[in-house]
Amino acid sequence: MAKAKTLLRRKKSSENTPKLRLKKGVKLAKHDPFKTLLDEKLIAQAFWECLKDNDPEGAMQVISAHLNALNKVHLAKEAEMPRSTVYHSMKSKNPTLRTVAKLIHCSL
Repeated sequence: MAKAKTLLRRKKSSENTPKLRLKKGVKLAKHDPFKTLLDEKLIAQAFWECLKDNDPEGAMQVISAHLNALNKVHLAKEAEMPRSTVYHSMKSKNPTLRTVAKLIHCSL
């Protein structure tokens, strides 16, 4: 029995997808996710909703998304915190309230 040959290069998965066609006159609005993530009122509202719903993981995701939109190195210098603390607080998902307060304060 002959050995089956395998392709050396993968095919693009988007080659067989149908093209999307819009109706005439339809206009698309540009969306900038960084602009949304930097909106302090929206972030504060989302954070508060997570706390009201007893969702601490969601609250940390909101803060993490906001901080990812900012420059973490500049943020760490401004908060006078080591960079490792900034990264670890987002990675562990269980920072102290003092750390969260410092991160939020220096991002404003």
